[in-house]
Amino acid sequence: MQLPIRLLVLGPTHWLNTQSVYHALAETMTDDSPDTLVLAQPLQPYLCLGYHQELESVLDRQACARMSLPIVRRRVGGGATYLDVNQLFYQCIFHHQRVPARVDKIYARLLAAPVATLRGLGLNGELLAENEIEVNGKRIAGIGGGRMGAAAVVVGNLLFDFNYRALTQAWRVPSETFRHFAADALRERVTTLWAELPRPVSPDEVQHRLIAEFARALNRPLEPGKLTEAETQKMEAVAKRLGSYKWLHLHANGARPMTSLKISRGVFIRYAEGLIDGCQVRATFRVRDGIIEQARLESEPERNWAASLHRLRGAKVELWHQIVEGEGAEL
Repeated sequence: MQLPIRLLVLGPTHWLNTQSVYHALAETMTDDSPDTLVLAQPLQPYLCLGYHQELESVLDRQACARMSLPIVRRRVGGGATYLDVNQLFYQCIFHHQRVPARVDKIYARLLAAPVATLRGLGLNGELLAENEIEVNGKRIAGIGGGRMGAAAVVVGNLLFDFNYRALTQAWRVPSETFRHFAADALRERVTTLWAELPRPVSPDEVQHRLIAEFARALNRPLEPGKLTEAETQKMEAVAKRLGSYKWLHLHANGARPMTSLKISRGVFIRYAEGLIDGCQVRATFRVRDGIIEQARLESEPERNWAASLHRLRGAKVELWHQIVEGEGAEL
């Protein structure tokens, strides 16, 4: 007999609950704890750092304050995300002995349901590169996962709409060219349900489909449940920790603006500097699978880098300095 999965439907809830709940469930997980699926939407927008990121490098604290965006750090990896009520969160907190041992197999099992949900809506949903969910080559979900104590955790969302501008303005960037490249790539490579579907679809409809697909994919019944008193108490403690100064500044290595930003599978914005032919050059690249798709060179003193830009397109990004230096030597 298959053990049932506890289903916690929080619905639209206080933003901090959407992070503290799965952390609390993972941190209180024992052999006797039920595997749990949480579904939720944050009523207020906020920003969430990946575990390994440095706050002051990734986010502009003043810009975040102007937009009234609180910040927390999660215990799973990945990049900084903008989260709001136009996203449906699904959070799987399973005992590690009740999921496959290999990480790729865990993702394949637990992400089958959101992929099937997209396909049930008539979209070409695909699971690629272990934990990237795409529709027609564009990212439509943010996903993270990891081991927390006895728990294996996979969290993700489905985007109904997305505030591209808020995330773009929240980044701490090395140059405005970097921000411009990243903003354009974000709009091109990240899509939403409401952008892709010919008719509006409600969060309730998608949630209903998602629950059914989880039961089907995992071949286990989902039973509505409640948090235990111990889990509720842990949530309160976790909520205080996730936004604390010490936790937010867990990694501090000099607080230089970020020089690399992942947009979607294989697509990054990169920034680099170098002294070339007497010029201090600031280089910004849009890169796909390590190959430069777009580049801009700015320098002091100013100089026309058109010939170098032509040579950079289609080249490996790690060779940019040699390519530009070689071009400069010919001029």
